[in-house]
Amino acid sequence: MSTENQSRLIAVRYPCPVRRVTIQWSRQEWKIVKQVLVPSMTLPAPDTLPAGAESLGFWIEAVDGKGGIYQREVMPDPLLGMEQFAKGGEMTRLNHPPHDIALEILVPDVAGISEVHLVSNQKPQDGATASGPKRTVLALPREIGGDIPDHPGGGHQH
Repeated sequence: MSTENQSRLIAVRYPCPVRRVTIQWSRQEWKIVKQVLVPSMTLPAPDTLPAGAESLGFWIEAVDGKGGIYQREVMPDPLLGMEQFAKGGEMTRLNHPPHDIALEILVPDVAGISEVHLVSNQKPQDGATASGPKRTVLALPREIGGDIPDHPGGGHQH
């Protein structure tokens, strides 16, 4: 992991309260739709990015207003297609039509965390130029519950 990337990681003392945050992709945008408080839990260490900010893939970060990262979870990009394996082991990637997706992530419920960042940095297709990471920033409401209404500017609050 790059030094710059590592320096942005903030240590969290566990066990502590944790939020289970439901993020939904609907109508071509991400939004936080529900949060549940877990009174006490220990989360795994934040996932590392092998090439720092230049890493390829998809990850979600819990971030404070100064860019400090409290938690990071690397996962397959939910907006890409799926892999289908043939009997001989050959893998084919299938594209699928746009559809709604819901993800649940766990973030520490500590003072300072104000945003959830969804980052996608995919390898360019043959002949295409790299466009760099795409970062979607969602405001993390302090309120716990569901059906959190939309807020202008892409964030959400109650």
